[in-house]
Amino acid sequence: MSRLKGRLADLRRQTGQRPDAPASDARPEPAGPRLAERVQRAGGARRPSREKLDPGELAERIGAEPLAEGVLVRDRRTPLAEGYEGALLTGAARAREALPEATGLVPERAVFLDTETTGLAGGTGTVAFLVGLARVDGDALLQRQLLLTRFQGEAALLAALADWVGEGDHLVTFNGKRFDLPLLTTRCRLAGCPDPLAGRAHLDLLYPFRRLFGHRFPDCRLATAEQRLLGVTRPDDLPGAEAPQAWLDFLHAGDAGRLPAVVRHNERDLLALAALVPTLDRIHAKPGPWGGDVLGVARAHYRFGEEARARKVLAANREHLDAEGLRELARLYRRRGAWTKALAIWEDLAVRGCRDSRERLAKYWEHVAGDVETALAWAAPLGGTPEGERRLARLRGKRGSGPAEPGPCA
Repeated sequence: MSRLKGRLADLRRQTGQRPDAPASDARPEPAGPRLAERVQRAGGARRPSREKLDPGELAERIGAEPLAEGVLVRDRRTPLAEGYEGALLTGAARAREALPEATGLVPERAVFLDTETTGLAGGTGTVAFLVGLARVDGDALLQRQLLLTRFQGEAALLAALADWVGEGDHLVTFNGKRFDLPLLTTRCRLAGCPDPLAGRAHLDLLYPFRRLFGHRFPDCRLATAEQRLLGVTRPDDLPGAEAPQAWLDFLHAGDAGRLPAVVRHNERDLLALAALVPTLDRIHAKPGPWGGDVLGVARAHYRFGEEARARKVLAANREHLDAEGLRELARLYRRRGAWTKALAIWEDLAVRGCRDSRERLAKYWEHVAGDVETALAWAAPLGGTPEGERRLARLRGKRGSGPAEPGPCA
């Protein structure tokens, strides 16, 4: 401690102050505008005007009602036929057809979920101050938003969340597996209440979107999915990064100037989720015309045990396949025993210099068709490597010993 005091005294001497001056004297009033004012002037940005509201006035302002002490609830119904900025919502009530992760999804049991939080890093200090929920209800999308107006209302908010999510419901989110659900699980644990989302089936739309366009779009944000797939932009939208401060402004100062925009942002996120499910489903059925990753989709179907659908997707989008995709289609044809189709692909690739396809053809003609001469013709350019030389030596030996018997493909 004495060393710290000595360093402080030295610093005071260097700034022309008395070494024994109190700490309050060590901070002279800065000359000119304050830093915050200078930054604001430099950026040309102006903070929205303040709007002092109490929770009751805020409820009236956003069309909500008090649900419990410290919690507002806002309910809305959007007709499915009305859509979302031109993007159809009617497909949200349709059964899953091509989206692998949506296996078992019953449209009436889908619960769309999106949160607005006090931070983007997660952790025990992050609070979900706005929880948006939606589900298909007849011919409309029913939305419920739970807004926290004081920290003490969190337990009531979590209880309202539990009331909304029923047994057998299937969650639908965008990046919810890594953010929204872990955060809500943490808040339930800290509040000492059961986690209503634990163990539920979960369709996180980030993963099929990334599979399709991760290497084609600049990023995989929800806003990018909206713009590129739904044709929806939000020119007047409040950036998500500003939502935490907008809520804290209200919590600490009663300033609700930006909070209605946060509620609207969350509402639009829910509508986007409901529109993306049928859109991503259609793209997975025929990804090529959308510029999606056809091979990635086929491999996803294969991992989910749907080999026939994987083969169908590759065949239907054949004009969009590169050499790797064509080899995968040939492999699936081979597994099915459709040798004529597999051979046609291998031969086309082989004449374009594909070494793997030449090996496949050499194996077929040697082990399946039993035609050593044709196998040797396809294998001839494969020399120069230990494996290639061994294959050529074996085939030459077979040619010298007479016709070979067809056998299982190596």
